[in-house]
Amino acid sequence: MTNKIDAANQETDLLSIPEELFTFEKSSGDAEGLTNKPISFWQDSMRRLFKNYVAVIALTIIAILTLTSIIAPMLSNYSLTGRVDEDYYKFAQLPARVPVLENLGIFDGTLVKEYTEASLAEVGYAPDEYKVVGTFSRNRIEYLRVKEYTYKYLDIEDRYFIFGTDILSRDIWTRVWYGTSISLLIGFYAAIIDVLIGVIYGGVAGYFGGTKIDDVMMRILEVLYGIPSIVILFVLFMFLQPGIVPIAIAIALTGWIGVARMIRAQFLKLRDQEFVLAARTLGASDVRIIVKHLIPNVVAQIIVMASFSIPSAIFYEAFLAFIGIGLDLSKPSLGVLINDAISSTQGAMTYVYQLVIPSLVLSILMLSINLLGNGLRDALDPRMRNN
Repeated sequence: MTNKIDAANQETDLLSIPEELFTFEKSSGDAEGLTNKPISFWQDSMRRLFKNYVAVIALTIIAILTLTSIIAPMLSNYSLTGRVDEDYYKFAQLPARVPVLENLGIFDGTLVKEYTEASLAEVGYAPDEYKVVGTFSRNRIEYLRVKEYTYKYLDIEDRYFIFGTDILSRDIWTRVWYGTSISLLIGFYAAIIDVLIGVIYGGVAGYFGGTKIDDVMMRILEVLYGIPSIVILFVLFMFLQPGIVPIAIAIALTGWIGVARMIRAQFLKLRDQEFVLAARTLGASDVRIIVKHLIPNVVAQIIVMASFSIPSAIFYEAFLAFIGIGLDLSKPSLGVLINDAISSTQGAMTYVYQLVIPSLVLSILMLSINLLGNGLRDALDPRMRNN
């Protein structure tokens, strides 16, 4: 009886305790000693990426080149393939001329040419249309190095060509930026195809790793890897007309092998994890486990592989164009422009700008994408989160 009375008294005492004593003034985060809100994996990755100044500069350059390649051809006064004027012969092989910069002595529309005294007299320069800047001898013949004020000599001082013109009087500025957009499209298309085929093939092989399915798939992969990619490309171009999509498909036919190997290795590590076993125990199908559970855990690696596939595809396309397999001159890529500059310019030292400009744009673009890929790898790799 006494115990029942004591229990009743204790219950009465508990009911009389003020409710304010059970109210927390701080949030759960503050109570746990957290000074900032928790951030997700992707938020942390982006924070790490933007702390990498080299990757940020590379991303900025890529954005500038991409926007310029879209906007510049649209704002150009000259068509991609058409001649710039009825008197097109005047506009062939013009050097670069840029407003304002020409006053500084750079991109001022001048060419340095070599003449003997006799050949210089035959040209018929006016006194203000050239300047002798040096002399040299070759095969015991004295030559003059003459700086030609080309736009004044041709009486077209009202015209400006930022990158000059080619041997067919086409504006190089328009063609370079159009070619940049074509190269970027080929790179992105090839990367997308690489990722799609590589993820599907490597995912299936990795999920069924150690079985006959995996053995057969890997033997096929090894056979394909042993065939030189250039041979596959030659065979493919026997049946396809050169174009943006066919070239991207041709490049991706061998480029997906590296993605497939990486995905297979990642799936082999993940397929025996507890969350996969739990999904399988709950009756999830193999397709659902691959799509809903395994692929989301390798998205970071897929992004990094795709970022490295883009410059590889761009370079491969430039190589194909250099050896004469690629797009036609009416819709050129950067590789086509480089090949065209080498094959059509007369006197490489005189018109070297036609080769240097697309080569420089191609080099900057590939270097920037590679540096961005390195930054993405460092930001998304959990093993590098200690620095």
